[in-house]
Amino acid sequence: MTDTILIVDDEPDLLEGLKRSISIELDCEVLTTGNASQALQTLQLQPVDVVLTDIRMPGMDGFSLLKAIKELDPSITVIIMTGYGTIEKAVEAIKAGAYDFIPKPFEEERLIHLLKNGLELNRLVRENSRLLEKLSEKTPFENMVGRSRPMIKAFNAIQMLAMTDVTVLIRGETGTGKDLAARAIHHSSKRSSMPMVTVNCPALPESILESELFGYRKGAFTNASEDRQGLFDQAHGSSIFLDEIGDLSLPMQTKLLRVLQDKTIMPLGTNTSHKVDVRIIAVTNQDLEKKMAAHQFREDLYYRLDVATLNMPPLRDIREDIPLLVEHFLEKVARENKTAAKKVSPEVMNFLMQKEWPGNTRELENTIRGWSAMTLEPTITPNHVPITQPKNTLDSIAMDFDQPYKNLKEKVIEDFTTDYLYRLLKHTHGNVSLAAQISGIKRQSLQKIIKRYGVQADQYRN
Repeated sequence: MTDTILIVDDEPDLLEGLKRSISIELDCEVLTTGNASQALQTLQLQPVDVVLTDIRMPGMDGFSLLKAIKELDPSITVIIMTGYGTIEKAVEAIKAGAYDFIPKPFEEERLIHLLKNGLELNRLVRENSRLLEKLSEKTPFENMVGRSRPMIKAFNAIQMLAMTDVTVLIRGETGTGKDLAARAIHHSSKRSSMPMVTVNCPALPESILESELFGYRKGAFTNASEDRQGLFDQAHGSSIFLDEIGDLSLPMQTKLLRVLQDKTIMPLGTNTSHKVDVRIIAVTNQDLEKKMAAHQFREDLYYRLDVATLNMPPLRDIREDIPLLVEHFLEKVARENKTAAKKVSPEVMNFLMQKEWPGNTRELENTIRGWSAMTLEPTITPNHVPITQPKNTLDSIAMDFDQPYKNLKEKVIEDFTTDYLYRLLKHTHGNVSLAAQISGIKRQSLQKIIKRYGVQADQYRN
């Protein structure tokens, strides 16, 4: 693919001379425009690798053009041409993202060298972006976001479990990302070359679950007109994901136990069994200990499943990850809709941080999706969404006597600190030094507290 250079200058003679000399020295296509507006139109119509632009032009100047180019395509290399007295402006342009500048009148050898380096930089940036995009498509943790201690612990556990072939039981409340963890384990394992087979246990009627799991032979029952391979056979050499295994009936638990014990299955309509090479990853949001006490879940099956357990934390335990999750979901929605990613105002983020999330991360994602769909502006503010002030912290925990005093005290301190940081940084417009003076906390200590509670000071800067 031929490299393309676009030259932008309001002097026609200069444009023609540059085009001629560059075309001779470099094997590339050279385009020219007389002003910044035409340059932007050209950039929207065809790919360009390097833009060489004057800084002083009528209408939109080179500095404004640079900003527009970086918004349009950050990978484009921009080189600024400067006249006498505009060096300071050129330095400012470099700080804003320009690759380099060259003063007029310039030496042709210096210009060609600069353009060669600019083209090489563009190739490297685009290749790096391509590799990162390719890598992101394959990463097992593509949709898992978090920097909190519980999430880092979960990520480390997933990586360790992926190195083995043991049965895994993933536990957690609804909406905590148990299915994402299961996929991450499989895609990080030696079985990742084959697709993981998913079984939604509650969704399959009891009458057909056995035949779906183990398959059947022709004539095994009415309408069994041909042999059918079961899901365990389909997962041979791969992993099988048993979603919400706590909802299985006792008879199906018994049949599943045989598979776990012997790694053999017996299709309906036959008296012979055969081995399957399958890794089992089971998931549940049920209290299995309580179900065992009520004789609703087999203890022997539980111990077969509980070889290695991964607990996914609820959102209330990883509140510091909420800003990261919100940004992730906003970008995800933008990619799906092919639009620019929206932002949320500090007031809305404060509400999200304080809100209770019984549906956990899934509820948060659905909330963000709904708000994005109902907001036309680039930033979601309290004017766009129905947010309410959180209850007084003491009122919200007053009746929660199931928790010990120490836990309640820590929650009060955590809620107060988070709310205080948001109000303080809003008051100082994100100025941490001023916030430190007002709070009486040393700046370094305040930065550590801000980081610990996942507050982003730059959201409040004007």
